[in-house]
Amino acid sequence: MPQQHVNLKSPWQGCALVLLMLFVSARPGTAQEVYKSVDADGHVTYSDRGSTKNAPKTSLKVNEGDPAEAARLAKEQQLLKAEDAQRARQDAEDAKTKAAEDRQHETVCKNARNNFNRLRDSNRLFKVEADGSRSYYSDEEADAMRAQAQRAMTAVCGS
Repeated sequence: MPQQHVNLKSPWQGCALVLLMLFVSARPGTAQEVYKSVDADGHVTYSDRGSTKNAPKTSLKVNEGDPAEAARLAKEQQLLKAEDAQRARQDAEDAKTKAAEDRQHETVCKNARNNFNRLRDSNRLFKVEADGSRSYYSDEEADAMRAQAQRAMTAVCGS
């Protein structure tokens, strides 16, 4: 059998791995021997072969797991995955909605800025009458229209 090494970050991962290996490979009630070593960085390694000739062996007796509990855990894990997938879909939908709202807000802001700039840059403001003739606004009316456009721009754009 080839030598197998697994580096783990915590002792709990190691315990879980050892129990899983023994659960899968062991016959009920049999003892298995494994080697545990810790490197200079504190990483725990479990192996079926010792890292040195003098490596201490650890014997573990494993009892067969409860199939009902394994099925319950599998179902619970499946439910958690389904909840995560639903949450991810909802987050994606929320992000899409927010992006659409942001684009719409940007368009409204751009239109308000363009309207204000058009009114500000025009010397004489007028409206076209029903017969096609121009009716010019007084300076006071034009200034009021510019002030109103500036307030609308500030309300929509925030600046």
